[in-house]
Amino acid sequence: MVGQTAGLGVALTLVVALLWRLVWGPAAMLAGGVFGAVATAIQVVAMGVVGPKIGQGDFRGLLLRWAAGTGLRVLGVVLVVVMATVDEGRFPPLPTALGYLAVLVPLLFFEVRRFR
Repeated sequence: MVGQTAGLGVALTLVVALLWRLVWGPAAMLAGGVFGAVATAIQVVAMGVVGPKIGQGDFRGLLLRWAAGTGLRVLGVVLVVVMATVDEGRFPPLPTALGYLAVLVPLLFFEVRRFR
């Protein structure tokens, strides 16, 4: 499932980067691509952390690992804010934030399939 998540994340990142270039230009393409890749990496790591505990019936261990994955996703949001503040020329705020969310949200819905 982690491999499928990575593949879907890469595909979404490419679509976002190309779409952002058409809508906002080259700087937005960079921002969307970079933060789409960040979202993909965070989601892959988060799923890798949670994965081993799902089939074991260890609710406490699963909950702790889920919290760690959630913390990683929050760090991604913080990174969006920091980069949009520090280097607004390369990472315009709206394309940067939307690039992160446009990849992360579908990957979160894809992750739900794992709990069925």
